[in-house]
Formats: sequence, C-alpha cells, structure tokens
Amino acid sequence: MPDLLHQLHKGVFKDHLVKWCFDIMGEDEIDARFKTIPDYPGLQHFKKGISDIKQWTGTEHKEMQHVFMVLITSAVPSKVAIITWSILDFCYYAQLHTHTSESLDGLENALTVFHTNKDVLEELAVHEHFNIPKLHQLSHYVQSIKLFGAADGFNTELPECLHIDFAKDAYHASDKRDYEEQMMAKCSAQTEHGCEYNSDCDDENEEFVVPVVSQDIVHVLAKTPPHPQQSVQHLETIHGAIDFLPAFKSFLQKHFPHNRIMPGYQDNFDVFRQLVIILPPHPCVSESPKCLWVRATPEVLPSPSGWKPGSPA
Repeated sequence: MPDLLHQLHKGVFKDHLVKWCFDIMGEDEIDARFKTIPDYPGLQHFKKGISDIKQWTGTEHKEMQHVFMVLITSAVPSKVAIITWSILDFCYYAQLHTHTSESLDGLENALTVFHTNKDVLEELAVHEHFNIPKLHQLSHYVQSIKLFGAADGFNTELPECLHIDFAKDAYHASDKRDYEEQMMAKCSAQTEHGCEYNSDCDDENEEFVVPVVSQDIVHVLAKTPPHPQQSVQHLETIHGAIDFLPAFKSFLQKHFPHNRIMPGYQDNFDVFRQLVIILPPHPCVSESPKCLWVRATPEVLPSPSGWKPGSPA
C-alpha cells in the first residue's frame, strides 16, 4: 500500500535523492546553499544547513522539497536535475486528495522520466543499482490509487504522533522494569478515559486560519495601519516606491474604469506591514483555505561595529 511518509518523503526523497546529491555536490556546498536562502513567508529556513540534522519530521521533508529543485540548479549535471524534478513531481502528484486521469498520467510520466535518466547516477558512480524496494513501490501507486483511493488515506504521517502518547510517554511513566505491562496498563487507562490530542505533535502549524464561506479570494489587512497617512514623497524616498503613483493610477483605470477620482501628490496613504490573501480550498489538495502572506520589510543597515551585516528591503 502507498505510504507517503516512509516511502516518498523519508524514503525515496530523503534517504536516496538527497544522499545522491550529497555525493555529487558535497555536504558543505548543499549546507552553504541552504544557509544563503533568504527568509520568505511560508518557507522554513534551514539556517545551519541539513547535514547535521539527525531526527527529521515529515514537515521538514516537505519543506526541503519546496526549495530543493532550485537549490541544486547549476551544481549538478542536467540529467540529475531532471531526476530531481521527476521525483519531486511524483511526490506532489501522489499527495493529491482526489485524482483525475490527468493527475494519474502525471504520476506515470514522472516515474517514466526518472527511469529514462537514472543511468547518469551509475555513470557518476553515485549508485550501483536500483534494486530499491521503496523505489519499486512507486510503480504500484497508480494501481493502488485506482483500487483503494487517494494515497493520503493510507499515510502513516497522521497517526505518527501516537508514538509519543502510547510508546514514549508510557515508557517514561514506568519504572523501567517490566515496562511492557505498565505501558499496556497506561494505554488502557487512556483509552477508557479518552485520549487527549496533543497539538504539539501535529506537524502542520496552523498559524493563521480564516474560514472561507464563498469561493472568492479574501484579502485581510490589520485593523490599524502601523504607518498611517504617509505622503507620496515619503513612499518614494523612504520605502523606495518610486513608481507608486503611476502604478496606482494604472491599477484604478484597469479595474475601476468608471472611477473619476485620481490620486495625486497631495494625497496620503496608509502603509501596512503585511497582507494576507486567503484562497478558496482546492478540492484536489486540501479542504482548508490556503493563506498567502505578502510582507514588506524595511532595509536594515549594517551595524557600526560590522559584526551584524545589513539586509535589503
């Protein structure tokens, strides 16, 4: 049966693809590229690289997948980049909650592209053979999805946190002697009284959840602007928005053609630090709305001592 966590995220991606790229590029180069990725809303920043991380979670695997294709670009041969693209493509298609004939074709095409180009790993002496059980299991994904439904229904990532409640916590609560019986007694007591869900072990961090009633795109701003009533000159000089006024006029003319009021240099504008765009849920991906954060950060000048470097706006 398909297992997204152990077969795809931890298996083919982390244990094989990432290892192959380590052998080709070197740990220092990959770590350096992870460190230089700038902070971006919604992306995890691996500030210390990834080579020294011993314990991985499913969320960290998926965060790596978001940037891994760009990370290895220009550092590996073109066929290795194609292999990386095909495996990531397979991972994203396999995670869909509902499938169509097009998405199943995408799964098969991604796997075909991988097998077509995998010989480059033998040429680079990265891997001797491809008799890998987890890699072979990918060839059965399409048939399993057609027979039993989407692969997320068999994903072991969902009950993974129960290892903490029923194994680790139960063992630590015992006296470490005949701990099996004590663990069973603790689990039975939890079952009788009802298990409390531990949100700390949930891999998905729902930092900002806003219910979407309709299928419209919703824009959310702070109730009070942190920088109210800023002049156009201030926006141009301090914030660097030298084309703000003509761009705003063009926007109004395009989206509000009947508007007769045009902004000028005499007007003031509120400045916000971030805008949240809430997109309606996509039935193939998730039942929850997707939130996009658009943040504006000011320029940070380097410290006088030179110890702390600056950063652009």
